Amino acid sequence: MTENETDTEQKIFEAACRIFEQKGFDGARMQEIADEADINKSMLHYYYRSKDKLFQKVYQKEMGRFLPVIFDLWNADLPLDKKIREVVEAYYAFLNENPRIAQFVIHEMNQNPERFQDFLAKLDLKVPQNFNRQIDREIKQENINEIDPRQLIISVVALTHFPVIARTMVKSINNFDDEAFQQFMEERKQFLVDFILNGINYQK
Repeated sequence: MTENETDTEQKIFEAACRIFEQKGFDGARMQEIADEADINKSMLHYYYRSKDKLFQKVYQKEMGRFLPVIFDLWNADLPLDKKIREVVEAYYAFLNENPRIAQFVIHEMNQNPERFQDFLAKLDLKVPQNFNRQIDREIKQENINEIDPRQLIISVVALTHFPVIARTMVKSINNFDDEAFQQFMEERKQFLVDFILNGINYQK
């Protein structure tokens, strides 16, 4: 691939990121992406034959840079309260920069479950065994209630993602404008950490 072709492909990728983040997979149109990249639609199809293939490129790059970070945090050698805080902070930092990524994940899992599983396998992500052992130790030391670590991980992910996925609903029922919503999400980080640790009766 020549330098010009590489530059064009990068322009398309960046344009696709912006359009997908603004409109999601279903709302995005190839013509809009071509216009955003300042190329014609034929050239766009030369590099990416379909919207689905372009979406995959965007999706895999974004998730490929985030998921290893979050798995490393779950496995990190950190006290449980600090770990929960850093995981919540990492999720919200990523979702704030990529507000549509949660919808991307849901779309991909529902539309192409086998491809999603294959994607995770290629990232070579492992169940966070260090975290499982940490939870077992905390239970034995009576620092937390008895809990399945898998339930805790899924609860953190769900509680973190829901307001982002349901942004329109959250804004509507609370009469939030964009600034008020951002303030609510900033405050929610501390609320979530306290809520989760209180929920498992964490004893420092």
